[in-house]
Amino acid sequence: MTLSTGILVIYADEESFTFVTPEGHMLSAWITFSAYHEDGITVAQAQALLRAADPVIEMGLRMGGHKQEDMFWILTLQSLAKHFNVDAQAEARSVCVDPKIQWSQARNIKHNPIMRSMIYTAGTPMGLLRRRSGR
Repeated sequence: MTLSTGILVIYADEESFTFVTPEGHMLSAWITFSAYHEDGITVAQAQALLRAADPVIEMGLRMGGHKQEDMFWILTLQSLAKHFNVDAQAEARSVCVDPKIQWSQARNIKHNPIMRSMIYTAGTPMGLLRRRSGR
């Protein structure tokens, strides 16, 4: 599946940059990409501080979404290494900062991209029929 979304870069210097996801994205996240030298080797890393935007997405993350998110970043770093013709290993380490579900954010479901896509897809045939019958 192709993912296309906007981002806002909130920090950048010679060694790193940080971006934040936009409203309506399924994750509320700050993601920092950086590189440094360690024992003569360049190390690249992606650090994501993220939280589900609503309880529905939170449940999805708990049912395997976190593993998919980790794999996304592993593949991203492996692609970066391949771009520079380097055969490198990538690994993911996750730390749960707050295990509670934020039920107070349930109102964000109105921005949930999965729910909006399902509603749009379900409504598309009806919209087509209405447009055709109006001709």
